[in-house]
Amino acid sequence: MKKKSTIYDVAKIAGVSPSTISRVMNTPEIVAEDTRQKVMNVVKELAYIPNMMAANMPRRRTNYIGLIIPDITNIFFSNLVRGVQDVCEKHGYSVLVVNSDDNQEKEGRYLKLLYSRRVDGVILTVAGYREEEFPEEELSLLKKMNIVLIDREINGMTTPIVKVNNFAGAYSAVTYLLTMGHRKIMYLAGIKGTKTNQEREKGYLSVLKEAHINWKKELAADFRLDTAYQKIMYHWPRLKNSDELPTAIFAANDLMAIGALKAFAQLKVRVPKDISIIGFDNIPFSDCTYPPLTTIAQPTYLMGQKAVETLLKVIDKGKIKKSVEFETELIERDSVIRWEV
Repeated sequence: MKKKSTIYDVAKIAGVSPSTISRVMNTPEIVAEDTRQKVMNVVKELAYIPNMMAANMPRRRTNYIGLIIPDITNIFFSNLVRGVQDVCEKHGYSVLVVNSDDNQEKEGRYLKLLYSRRVDGVILTVAGYREEEFPEEELSLLKKMNIVLIDREINGMTTPIVKVNNFAGAYSAVTYLLTMGHRKIMYLAGIKGTKTNQEREKGYLSVLKEAHINWKKELAADFRLDTAYQKIMYHWPRLKNSDELPTAIFAANDLMAIGALKAFAQLKVRVPKDISIIGFDNIPFSDCTYPPLTTIAQPTYLMGQKAVETLLKVIDKGKIKKSVEFETELIERDSVIRWEV
């Protein structure tokens, strides 16, 4: 087996000190261009990989950030990951991404793993169980770490969080449906225990209350495309011949809205002529559905960026706000039509 090159091997061949090698690898902007290029040529030739753990021992930094998300297949989180990685790379951090599958036990294991790896901080979107039931063991562990939450909150923690105004986003979605003549509006709900879903549900109910509309109907689909599809396929045959038949659906995320579109295509229900649909997120392919999906946009990439910027301030003990809240935007496409009574 070929012996691994060391910082001393690189320094000897490049004709510089080991400390210069360290500066080139960690703070290249302060090293002269010709020296930097000479060192990097040797690094490439020897396939040298610096020992970041050893380099950071004096300041007790690993230059790693953990990112725990519930569902990597959900493109909402994919955009968020990209925002996190881009800012981390700019600041010399690597990201350890783990997927909890919205599972409490798996999330707890990953928290312990990241803690044992001595990551400098963690960005966390908690699994979709009820936040008020967050296990005490994990809660205690979180309090020992540099943490920034993203999208979902944890009761009883003053941890900084980056999110959107979910209430206002839902409020604008349902208000838009009202202006388009809809009065029977179904809420296709996400995971019931999450603050995200609760705030969007409050926005939905608030609009109905202000408009003095007593009709309301909910189906819980857990933020998943397949669950939304199954719920519509199961319930629609009964709903279509009853007073509970909606003229519009507000889905708590785009994946559920797309699942509903899939079901309606199979059921021969025309969107938007027979029923209108509005989603939440504005994921990249929401304008590629048939019809293109009207939705509430939230800046997921910017949220990922802001989460890292906030976490770096936490790590450096800088002054931070408890919460960073972005506003949403209504994106009008073709899945909502004016309802004529």
